[in-house]
Amino acid sequence: MANKPITHVEYMCSCCGNKVVRMVNTGRPLPGKCPRKQGNKPHSWTINRKF
Repeated sequence: MANKPITHVEYMCSCCGNKVVRMVNTGRPLPGKCPRKQGNKPHSWTINRKF
């Protein structure tokens, strides 16, 4: 069985834990506002898993 190409990436905010699934070709999600950070600071998106 051949390996399937990666088509989706799940991003997770390292501060609040919010998760977003995106297609590989669309890139990272927009920063938005993280509810756990002081003031109007953005999410810190990191790659959680690829599938």
